[in-house]
Amino acid sequence: MWWLLVPAAYLLGSVSFAYWAGRIKGKDLRKEGSGNLGATNAGRVLGWHWFAAVFVLDIAKGTLPVLASHQAHDPWLPIAVATAAVLGHVFTCFHGFKGGKAVATSLGVLIGLAPLAAGMIFGCWLTAWLLCWLMLRLKRSDAVGPASIIAAISAVPAYLVTARPWQWPTLGFLALLAALVLVKHRSNFAKFVGQMREKRT
Repeated sequence: MWWLLVPAAYLLGSVSFAYWAGRIKGKDLRKEGSGNLGATNAGRVLGWHWFAAVFVLDIAKGTLPVLASHQAHDPWLPIAVATAAVLGHVFTCFHGFKGGKAVATSLGVLIGLAPLAAGMIFGCWLTAWLLCWLMLRLKRSDAVGPASIIAAISAVPAYLVTARPWQWPTLGFLALLAALVLVKHRSNFAKFVGQMREKRT
C-alpha cells in the first residue's frame, strides 16, 4: 500500500500553484511572461510576494510525500516518490504535460532525502542569485535562471560533502535531477550569455 504514494506524489506534483495564483489574479501564466508554470514566472507577472508563496508551496509538494515515504522503511520508495513529484511538476497532467522547470519541487524532495545537502544547494542558489542581481545588475527574475544552473551543478558535490555514508540510489537520483534542471534551463543559460555580452559592449 505504501507504493500508492508514488502516483499520489505525481498527482500532488502536478498541482500547479503558479497556475492557480494566476487565476486568483485573473491571469493565465501560460500566456504571460515566459509562459512557464513556475514560481519565477508567477513573480515576474504577479509580483514577488506571489513568487514567495508559489515557491514555498512547490517546495512543500515535494517534501511532504518524500517524508511520508520514509515510514515504509523501503530504501527505494523515497527515490520513486521524489521522482514522481518532480515529474508531476514538470509534466503536469492537468495542463497538457507542460509545467515548471523543477527547481522548487526538486529542493523540496531533497529536503526529504538529504536535508544537509538541500541546505547547501539552497545556499549556492541564494548566493548566485544575489551576485547576479546585485553585482551583475540583472533583473531579479532574470537572476533566477543562472542561480538555478549553479544550484544544479552543486547538487552532487553538496551530497558527497554532507552525506556519510553515501546512498548510491540517492546519488544517482541527484545526478539525473541535476541534468533535468540543466536541460530545462538551457534557454536561461543562452539568455544569460547574451546579457553578459551586451554588458561588455
